[in-house]
Parts: sequence; structure tokens; C-alpha cells
Amino acid sequence: MISTANDPPTPAASVTLEWDMTVLELAVFLAAYRAKRPRSFDDVLETIATWFECPIPRRDLSRALLKMGAKGWLVAEGDKLMPAEAGRRAACPHVNGIVRLLDQGTRLIDVALMMAVLRLTREELERGDLHR
Repeated sequence: MISTANDPPTPAASVTLEWDMTVLELAVFLAAYRAKRPRSFDDVLETIATWFECPIPRRDLSRALLKMGAKGWLVAEGDKLMPAEAGRRAACPHVNGIVRLLDQGTRLIDVALMMAVLRLTREELERGDLHR
């Protein structure tokens, strides 16, 4: 399903969300999710530091990864990080919310277009293509 600016919003009552995913954790999940192969700690650290345009303390990333592992949002395979289904479900409404935050609730920004700008399709996140 491709959403456009004129589509009605998804009824909030039909969705149960986890609201405790931080911006840092969302960035970490997306870094792992977009990767063509599992990412190392240092790869993720470098990627998100580039996105935020500032250094990310290793301690902060370590804490985020511990929480994300406990929540089932990421899975460690040796020293590599892989996205998990629970993480995809937690991240999807956050990404949609970010787009709505940017358009200030006017629904003038086309979600599909904004996702393309973010190099992430809504279908990709909703479909759950975790292990391409």
C-alpha cells in the first residue's frame, strides 16, 4: 500500500504501539535494516554519527543495543547486528510519525515521496523484508 497526502489516517485504535523507542534506537534499527548484510557495532556507530553529524559515544550506543536486544528489536549474530520483526513493528509508526511531524499534521507531504527521500519505502518497512 502506498500512502499519499490525501489518504485517511490509520485509525489509532487498530494499532498497538511501543512508544519507548528513542530517536537513537530508531536510527540504529534503520541502519541495520537498510544494510545489505549484517552490520558490526563500529559500522552502525559510524553510520549514525554521520546521520546526526556528531560523534555518538560508544557507551550510548552500547546501552541502546542492550535495550534493543532485550526488546527483541535487534538480534546479534556473533559481532554483527540484524534487524528483527519486533523492531520493524516498533519502527514503522515512528517513521510515519516523523513524516507527519515534518508536515505539521497538514497531510500535505506525500508519505511515499518522503519515504523515497529517506531511501525507505513504506512497503519495505511494513512488509518486513528483514533478511533480503
